[in-house]
Amino acid sequence: MRIRSMLLLAAGATTLHAASAMAQADSNNALVLEEIVVTATKRATNLQDTPIAIRAFTGDDLVKSGVSDVNGLARIAPDLNVTNDTIFTKISVRGVSSQDVSEASDPALTIGIDGEYVNRPVALNASFFDLERIEVLRGPQGTLYGRNATAGAINIIAAKPQLGKTAGFLTVGYGNFDAKRAEGAVNVPLGDTVAVRVAGMHTDHKGYRKHGAVGRGEDQNVDAARLAIAWEPTENIRTYLAGEYVNVDQLPPSQFGILVAQNGVLTNAAYSAGVIDAIPSTTAFENNGIPANLTFSGINTRNFPLGDLGNFNSEQFALRGRIEVDFDLGTLAYLGGYRDNETNSALPLNGYLPATFTFRNNKLNSETQSHELRLSNTLDNGLFYQLGGFYFHEKVDLSRGLYLELPRAFLNYFYRPDIVSKSKAAFGQVTVPVAGPELTVTGGLRYTDDAKSATFYNYGPRFGRGEGTTPPAFGSAGATILRPRSSSDQVTGNIGIDWKPADDSLVYGKLSTGYKSGGFDSVGAYEPEELIAYEVGTKNRFNGGRLQFNASAFYYDYKDQQIQVFVDNNVGARTLNAGKSRVWGVETDTSVLLTENDELSFTVNYLDAKVLNFATSLIGVNGTPINDADPVTPGIQQFNLKGNRPPQAPKWTLSAGYSHTFDLGDGSNVVASAFSRYKAAHYLSVVNWAGMRQKGYMMTDLSVEYNSADGNYTVQAYVRNLEDKQPLAFANFNAAAGSLIYNSIYGPPRTFGVQGTYRF
Repeated sequence: MRIRSMLLLAAGATTLHAASAMAQADSNNALVLEEIVVTATKRATNLQDTPIAIRAFTGDDLVKSGVSDVNGLARIAPDLNVTNDTIFTKISVRGVSSQDVSEASDPALTIGIDGEYVNRPVALNASFFDLERIEVLRGPQGTLYGRNATAGAINIIAAKPQLGKTAGFLTVGYGNFDAKRAEGAVNVPLGDTVAVRVAGMHTDHKGYRKHGAVGRGEDQNVDAARLAIAWEPTENIRTYLAGEYVNVDQLPPSQFGILVAQNGVLTNAAYSAGVIDAIPSTTAFENNGIPANLTFSGINTRNFPLGDLGNFNSEQFALRGRIEVDFDLGTLAYLGGYRDNETNSALPLNGYLPATFTFRNNKLNSETQSHELRLSNTLDNGLFYQLGGFYFHEKVDLSRGLYLELPRAFLNYFYRPDIVSKSKAAFGQVTVPVAGPELTVTGGLRYTDDAKSATFYNYGPRFGRGEGTTPPAFGSAGATILRPRSSSDQVTGNIGIDWKPADDSLVYGKLSTGYKSGGFDSVGAYEPEELIAYEVGTKNRFNGGRLQFNASAFYYDYKDQQIQVFVDNNVGARTLNAGKSRVWGVETDTSVLLTENDELSFTVNYLDAKVLNFATSLIGVNGTPINDADPVTPGIQQFNLKGNRPPQAPKWTLSAGYSHTFDLGDGSNVVASAFSRYKAAHYLSVVNWAGMRQKGYMMTDLSVEYNSADGNYTVQAYVRNLEDKQPLAFANFNAAAGSLIYNSIYGPPRTFGVQGTYRF
């Protein structure tokens, strides 16, 4: 008997995750877990035969889960930690992340959409719709994916036009907060060698939080469309071209704020209990102390007054293409992508009444292109090789200023009209059978050359000029002009051995390296970061394919980790290189078909991540930096954050899911599913101050789904985040114009609704 897929790790629809918990009947009519094919190694392989810690989710999983962007992806992949710093998306995997979202920085996790390289944090808000699959790779992928893959990689694969087949689907849904969602696609063949696929999505909801007279914050409104064409003139030539448009017009995440100190004086005497002495040798506060132990209770995350909600508008256009040609030497493939992103926003920062600080005229435009040429082949003896070259070019045009509402003037304003990043790389990797296909050795190398340049136009305070919200004209007098530069090159690689002691078992060990390019800010440059990873793992199926157990253990030696620290109200946040960091952990993933109608899955992840050496200055209550931890001793003794945990790195991440199918007798069924995930306490900043700590929490998702006998209709009712937890997504102390403010942003509340899908 064939059991329909039940994806428990889909946090919205919550049926068992496609990577490891789909049931199917094999050729002997025995119930087994489904075989999943992935392209994580740049060729099609069975997921259980791929020596990478990886999760994979189908497009159907994403539709049922209501996952429409990277933030939603974190619900179905619990070991993927995603937060939002205002309009910027930050992703952490295994304690490795990039907290710097500035214009000259890069992410630590490579994201590609059909081979198009997506680099800007704001561009990660691009919508997921009509997808074939998403693959989440954990661990450095420096050989095949290149720079900025120290944390791992996310491969997003869009559904492709299918030759000779007319098909499509339509999903519509409605939920609380007046949430509306529609997604659909139509595939149309044009003769025997051409097919076209048209897809689109609309999603919107009202704001999650009440903010007094200005209304509700955090509403959503996204429209997206894609037109794709496939042409296969011969059996040896395959081409694909797609144009995509995404329009986001909504409110940014609401920032809650507390004024902690004004001009170096605490606004509440009770706060002094949380302000520790900057210099342990004295009893008096030095330089107004540090708010290290300061915490706040009683925050109403659903209802707090604001003076301004701000806005966030983003238009993205992307063009992607792929050409594959088979000939005697192998398959030659070209993958290319172009993306134009125009973003404008206003971001209120203080988070209380009256409105005090706002980033206004906040423009962040970027234009990127990426190109990869790759040759691959499998020889008669089983040896597989691939080699190629990669080129990436990005230009960022940015401008914004910190506007003070009371004097109606900018405290600062800056233009960054020509931030240019270029990256070139050559790579090769080979897999050699040592003792047949049961024992293979894989090795690869990649050389990357990076260069960045920019011109910074920095304007100082505009008080008394009567300009209001009008910024200084670009090129006008009064700007400090800087021309920072950065360049680096690096060789990364990997070596690994894979052993299959049985058909359903894989044991692997590997050493791999990752590299994240350096950059600069208005003060100076910072170095690239390097990571050496050691990993062993095993993937297994037992009991005739009804039990699956995968596990991996890893150790990272991390050098020059790029860490962002708020320095003072004149410089703001800076990216610095930590001397050394260490990360190790163990991950397990289990799926069980208890009966033909019952399925269970659970994961257990343990992570120990620490900064071993990181000397830095810290911010004091008056907003100026504290540079010397002990002025009694001659010289400067900087604070050392040795022993601190990196941001978004919970020690424990657990998940468990269960699904039961009720057969209705006519071929139709009802699937009831539950999925819970737990994240232990973790910090939102490497400083590890108490106000930046999120306590451990659990979230549970429930769903009931009806599936018609012919498979054409699905109707689902769901509850996501049953406990109504709203964990910290951002928390930090910020300073401007003499004010020290504690800011925080929180995750979405409980949502529920219904949706239906029709397939043809």
